Amino acid sequence: MSVGNRPGSASGTFWKTRALRLVPPGERGPAALGGGPPPGASGTAYGAPCWLSLVSRDLRAAEEFYGRVLGWCHVPLLGSAGRPRSLALKAGAPVGTVSESASELGGYASWMPYFLVHDVDVAVARLRERGATVAVGPLTTGTGRVAVVAGPEDAVFGLRQKTPDLRWAVGQGPVARLDLHTRDIFAAALFYGGVLGWAGDPEVSCDVEYVDERIAVRDGRRTVASLRSGAAPGSEGRHRWHTGFRVADVDAVAAAAVAWGGRVISPPSGRSSRRQAVLGDREGIPFTVVTG
Repeated sequence: MSVGNRPGSASGTFWKTRALRLVPPGERGPAALGGGPPPGASGTAYGAPCWLSLVSRDLRAAEEFYGRVLGWCHVPLLGSAGRPRSLALKAGAPVGTVSESASELGGYASWMPYFLVHDVDVAVARLRERGATVAVGPLTTGTGRVAVVAGPEDAVFGLRQKTPDLRWAVGQGPVARLDLHTRDIFAAALFYGGVLGWAGDPEVSCDVEYVDERIAVRDGRRTVASLRSGAAPGSEGRHRWHTGFRVADVDAVAAAAVAWGGRVISPPSGRSSRRQAVLGDREGIPFTVVTG
């Protein structure tokens, strides 16, 4: 699979492969031009993030931190023996799942995104062909087939064959954004695009666009993920997926994080309507909070 015409190159403003096409700014696929709702409006666009999860060493401490700092409530869920878990909600809207594990997570500890695929087993086979590490699964759960894998640069993510909750979406509700921080956004786009089916059938798959020095993954007109150059915030130089949560007051949340045992990694900055900060929870797991 070869790469041609990267954005900004002398030979063109976008590049193509047999599996992925980056759309230059101003151009959209037919599904985004009209004639009905954008793909994924029902939460079923293939390749779109569809859930978040966090594995903590102390579930109760994590629930207290995120409850006090971000205003979430937590509903207990059935789990395997010795691994309690809960559903995090903000004003009734789903945020993700928090579970407890006694294992040492080390550099893998983070908010982990899951992506919707047509067939988890097929996607896992593609991942193995590309040299990725399959950490969990594929296995069958109450919400369908799932797997957890480590992609390039050990960025951990999950696959799901069914979204757990159709109300969950990046860019609306409590989950403001999802970013992959990587050394090479174009190589990453080829990897994830080939596995997740980005730029496939425009009626059912996500599109991709190079804009503002990043690659945006679009579900219809809504950006659901971005690929950015450089290390993830608060990750000690690692490259991984990083989540941003929407809050009403970034400064107040940053102060609350410190008060409840977390830390401020990057202090609040920006104007009131677009203010943000990078914080760490009690276990040091980084996340961004943003307004707007």
